[in-house]
Amino acid sequence: MGDLAPSLESSVGDFVESSKANSAKGEPYAALPDGQSIRMLILEPGELADPLKGRLELADIDSAGSYETLSYVWGTSNQVDNISIRHGNNEWPVDLTASLKETLLRLRFPDKQRRLWVDQICINQSDVAERSQQVQFMNRIYKHASHILVWLGPDDTGLAKPAFELVHSLDHIFQDEIKHAKFSTAAIKDLEEQSRDRWNALDHLTGRPWFTRGWIVQEIGTKAPATLLWGDEDIDWTVLHRVCEILTDYHLLRSRFNIRTSEIKYVFERFVHPDMSSHHANRVSFIYELHRARGLKFTDHRDRVYAWLGHYSKHWTFKELAETLKADYKKTLAEVYIDLAKLALKVETDERNNDGSALIALAAVQHINLSPSEAPAQTHVEGQIVDKIWLPSWVPDWRTYQSFILSEPVNPHRAHGKSSSKLAFDMNDRLLRIHGLQIDKIKICSRPLATKEFHLKESSGENESTIEYIWRDVCERDQFNLSGQYLDGEDCYVFACMQTLSNGCVQIASREKMPYHGIPKVRWLEQEAMYLVKALGQSDVVAPDLRQLAEEAETKYIEEQWSRSANGASKNRIFAKTEKGYYVLGPKVTQPGDVVCVLFGGKLPFCLRPLGDRYLLVGECYVHGLMNGEAMEMTNRQELAEEVFKIV
Repeated sequence: MGDLAPSLESSVGDFVESSKANSAKGEPYAALPDGQSIRMLILEPGELADPLKGRLELADIDSAGSYETLSYVWGTSNQVDNISIRHGNNEWPVDLTASLKETLLRLRFPDKQRRLWVDQICINQSDVAERSQQVQFMNRIYKHASHILVWLGPDDTGLAKPAFELVHSLDHIFQDEIKHAKFSTAAIKDLEEQSRDRWNALDHLTGRPWFTRGWIVQEIGTKAPATLLWGDEDIDWTVLHRVCEILTDYHLLRSRFNIRTSEIKYVFERFVHPDMSSHHANRVSFIYELHRARGLKFTDHRDRVYAWLGHYSKHWTFKELAETLKADYKKTLAEVYIDLAKLALKVETDERNNDGSALIALAAVQHINLSPSEAPAQTHVEGQIVDKIWLPSWVPDWRTYQSFILSEPVNPHRAHGKSSSKLAFDMNDRLLRIHGLQIDKIKICSRPLATKEFHLKESSGENESTIEYIWRDVCERDQFNLSGQYLDGEDCYVFACMQTLSNGCVQIASREKMPYHGIPKVRWLEQEAMYLVKALGQSDVVAPDLRQLAEEAETKYIEEQWSRSANGASKNRIFAKTEKGYYVLGPKVTQPGDVVCVLFGGKLPFCLRPLGDRYLLVGECYVHGLMNGEAMEMTNRQELAEEVFKIV
């Protein structure tokens, strides 16, 4: 299924209006006879210069026979062309974008018919009810296809052949142990000597627009065989993925030559149930999958939800709630997002899930700005200016992305202890009443932390590093050392600060498949000491006791890992300290006066902003000393009391 670029939002309406004009003249779209029918395009043979012709035939979704599906970029619908569709003794023009015309001309056989499913043609685009009904079948259509044909576009630069040849060459090398070892040496030790020209074509391949289109997650995410076509060249999808999977290990090589292997890896078999012993177990959460797709491009932002309806993660237990989550293009964008948030919170609550995943819908809230007095008409999404929609502060706006979810499903934190979420909705479902514990208030915040704030660089001694700034201005301390007791009475201040910035180093444990709670704290402290010494050089701001710990750690570990974990966790967040002295890693919009709470059923604490007798949800936050049920123990000692927070 194709997508328009986000900047062409208005073009969708133009395309639909053009389709309606066809309807006025008469067209081959008789109403589908039942809720199980789909249409197939029988593409007639022809030479390159011949006009496109075909016919539509009905098929049952579960017994459609052999067919191929198309996956492509719609392109601009202000460049509308058409295909002549035969219906009985008549032929009618059906609109299609220039991009689809280009695709069909490339795929058409010269001497025989080709049976295809193509969204622009097989779904009556001018019929909103039909579009809503047919989108439910998307996953099944692509999953049961005999072959998926991916059109990456014309090869205007002549890079398709060298790109695909390089992929096949690498695949051959990686399957040979000796050749692979030589490649590794060249990619690490001799990297500066490698020519950029060799990798240029692969850079252009992984940068093709198709790889960022939203609907491809289910089009290419099944086990159906697929072929990628770029101009006159083609390559098997599994070969490309296999090579990119191995290239992932060569971080310096990818960075130097801008090879975006993550674009390929992300969409590969995304709709296939993962290995539950791996980090991919996150994918069983429908909310996590929507969050992970926030960087993809959609024309209609309702499809940020609808594109995932066939995913195995949509395991809603209660039918009356599951009915809420169906494609309905009559709903406004705000209605779709609010209904989904309510559904996710209700289902998790009803299932009495106490592993901390119940509030992942709240953890997915990531505000660009948060002020009840402002009412801008527009906001920025994917680099484009789009209409701002009004949502309660507790509902995620899936069009925006700040950082990964700290309380992802495999995260081992348990701020909520063993409590289950307790919540209800009021004010026509615009107000969320949720139970929890108020801990403290934010006293001081850092500036927003950018991408790679903790990237290791050679220390010049001239510019203050980010870690020094946080330690001095927010933690309000001078030297990095192992002395002093944090609020929990067990950890030193350095450890508390570094753990907060890295979300407790949980990503390191996950990557190495280690049971998090069985890892001694000293392992993380050693990593943190290594970072501080490398980042700050010979500065006397690092005490001798930390330097000695770093020297001992150097003999144990091949590389320093803390910076990678901190860069991922802290991106677009702030570091803060509360009035009592808790260290907090919170959302970018956090400000002094915000309240730190533990909400029942949530893996991580949350920040709330007082608004009279109500609150705005600021977002999830890591709070050192509250990540393993400590707040719940405080209630047992009657140090804290349960409250109901009214969030608007």
